[in-house]
Amino acid sequence: MSMLMPERLREVSLFVLERDIESVSDVILRSEALHPEDVEADGLTRGRGWGELAQRAERLARRARAALDAVGLAPQGPPPVAPVRPTRELDALEAQLTLAEARTGDWQARAERNRRELESLTLTRSQLELLRPLEVPVEALATLKHHHLVLGTLPSENLARVAASLFMIAFVLVPVRVQGNRALVVAASAHHDAPILDRALRSAFFEPAPLPPDARGEPREALESVDLRIDGARARAAELERERAALAGALQAGLVPLEARLRAASALAGAIRHFPSRGEVFMVAGWVPQRRFERLAAEVRAAASAPVVLQSEPPARQRRNVPTLLRAPAWLRPFQMLVTTYGLSGYGEVDPTLPAALTFLLMYGMMFGDVGHGLLLAGAALLLTRRGGAPLGKVMAAAGVSGALFGVLYGTVLGAPLLPPLWLRPLDRVQDLLLASIAAGVVVLNLGFALNLVTRARARDWSGFLLDRNGVAGLSFYWMLLGGGALAVLGRLPLWALLAALAVPAAALWLREPLLDRLTGRDRAPLGDALVTGFFELFETALGYASNSLSFVRLGAFAVAHEGLSGMVMRYAEGPFGWLVLLVGTVVIVGFEGLVVGIQALRLEYFEFFGRFFRGDGVPFVPLSFQGGYDARSQL
Repeated sequence: MSMLMPERLREVSLFVLERDIESVSDVILRSEALHPEDVEADGLTRGRGWGELAQRAERLARRARAALDAVGLAPQGPPPVAPVRPTRELDALEAQLTLAEARTGDWQARAERNRRELESLTLTRSQLELLRPLEVPVEALATLKHHHLVLGTLPSENLARVAASLFMIAFVLVPVRVQGNRALVVAASAHHDAPILDRALRSAFFEPAPLPPDARGEPREALESVDLRIDGARARAAELERERAALAGALQAGLVPLEARLRAASALAGAIRHFPSRGEVFMVAGWVPQRRFERLAAEVRAAASAPVVLQSEPPARQRRNVPTLLRAPAWLRPFQMLVTTYGLSGYGEVDPTLPAALTFLLMYGMMFGDVGHGLLLAGAALLLTRRGGAPLGKVMAAAGVSGALFGVLYGTVLGAPLLPPLWLRPLDRVQDLLLASIAAGVVVLNLGFALNLVTRARARDWSGFLLDRNGVAGLSFYWMLLGGGALAVLGRLPLWALLAALAVPAAALWLREPLLDRLTGRDRAPLGDALVTGFFELFETALGYASNSLSFVRLGAFAVAHEGLSGMVMRYAEGPFGWLVLLVGTVVIVGFEGLVVGIQALRLEYFEFFGRFFRGDGVPFVPLSFQGGYDARSQL
């Protein structure tokens, strides 16, 4: 049952003296074994100076990361080996950081100046390129005393419109060059008419090209000067890059561990500021995996200089918000995404990853059965997985293999009946395939019933175990409808016997609420209301059982459609451009139909299977660690 149930946890409370809280917290964060729990009680306070210390450590860590980024160094992954003590070492760490920043700061300032200069020169050059056709000194254009002059581009078809709109003023509008559908123009007017000129140009979608403020001489001469300055800036950039590489090599041994230590100090102080305290005693409360409890307890006691009071107990059955820690073998982990998309199992729930993986592959293979298409899908999924572009690549590869295995049962390869079928050919025995689909659905639904019974029994929810629509009463009612109905149709069971067999589970479902009121002693609802509500719920349950079972007919329907579509592609491939038809048809079948089949399989998983037993409202187990500190839970 280890793969079907979340890992067992213990609720832990540690009482630690203030002088030991740093060393104990260091052990807890390194172990990554304690999921913290917020505790509220009278007389307990949080922080007591640790909030300011955590903020200071975070500010220093950000400064250290900025220094690393400046010289192109990557942060260190694992936490520091030596114990972290923020209260004792932040001053010394800040002094080291200040020295490192002094070395990186000078380089950063020079690199930033050179970058801005290169950007400015590049902009100036683009402006001068627009003015290249002119044979007038640039500074002369910028220092006109009596006229307002602008340069820029506008759509060529708007030239006439601009000229017509300026009939009331004296103006000059000269198209210097036409490139594509835009024209470079020089426009001028008297200073007192400048607003009219600017307004007319803006209405024609004019884009101004400001005159370079520091350019001298004619545009061609200015361009030569600017090009020389750009070459100089680029040479300085190359020299600065070599200087950066040398600086990174010199600082790596000190700055990278310094940033890691400051990051760890920030995580440690951030965790402690959330621990409640009273006087000199801190309380650390949370959840620890049972298999790791003894080791963590020993490490905590060894790290403390004074005795540590440690209380632990398994969670009460009715305890809420117990986090869920799932363990799964490596081959099963890719399928966890199918489950977590729906929800996370609660602490007392069955983890549906294993049954979901098996039923998903069964249903997918049944709908997508073909040796060739299945292997192509598996190969494409593995290729995408190796390139890191398909989170569900391994799941789809397994689905492709399942499709290939069902293809062996169907005897089809790329839609052609090239193999002797080990079971049947979908198009030849449609009725048998549809009946087999319903039978597969019955198996899946009963697996859901069984998992619900396990979950209810573990929670000691005996009323739900017996009287729920997915409990014993519901399961009995389902089989009386299914099995008894089939026997009655075949004439092997009299109708009165079927009705008598249905009476007991139907009565249990109908009278569920009144029975629970009497058994639990809770306030009783009016009997008439309960009977009317129970009757309609019973009717809905019966319809639901029938529709749930018939939903699985799509397994056979898609198998028939898949063979029919594949066969059509093969027939058209025998005509002109057959290789192209085969290629495009196969891509459509493997890509598009493979996606549709996956969606249908997930629909059956979520609505027909998970709905029997799975709530998916669990709380993820997020331990304190140097990577995430206390606030990692808020990032989920």
